[in-house]
Amino acid sequence: MPRPDRSRSALIESAATLFRRQGYAATGINQILAAADVKAGSLYHHFPDGKAELAAAVVDGAGGDITRLLRSVLASERPAADIVATWIDILIAGLDGDPRDGCPIEPIATESVNASQPVRAAAARAFAGWITAVAERLSRDGWPDDEAAQTAQAVIALIEGALILSRIAGDRSALDAAKVGARRLLDARD
Repeated sequence: MPRPDRSRSALIESAATLFRRQGYAATGINQILAAADVKAGSLYHHFPDGKAELAAAVVDGAGGDITRLLRSVLASERPAADIVATWIDILIAGLDGDPRDGCPIEPIATESVNASQPVRAAAARAFAGWITAVAERLSRDGWPDDEAAQTAQAVIALIEGALILSRIAGDRSALDAAKVGARRLLDARD
């Protein structure tokens, strides 16, 4: 059993894996508790509103981690198109490792649109953070701000859509196509 000060992180980590692999609705509280090796009291101590509050914490954590990582790699001198291609390669490798894996936000986000306002809001913040990170890089590269924002949104939509299609089809072809499409979008200003 995790130490009491570790129960919150164990709950978030276990829930993140389960939500990413099987979705929000298909993941039960008891399954999360078993995977985290904690008792229900720990869940409700850290997340008084239960599963929805835990899911929002998962989304905020994963979304923030990805935003920070994107900002870090986008700060390099590498072309943005190359960075996005590498990001897609990482997603491909994740799916090759476990076909249940995918975006840490999308499965929860899709199900939460009508089910949980806090989870929907956390997902919207996560995606907005990714879009902003890409848009800021494009602006630094000389793109007009409005064009940078639109293109960044298109790139994130392309990647997320391709990830869904690849998971459903059980192959990487949609992600491969997204890599080509993202490069075309990002190289359009060169």
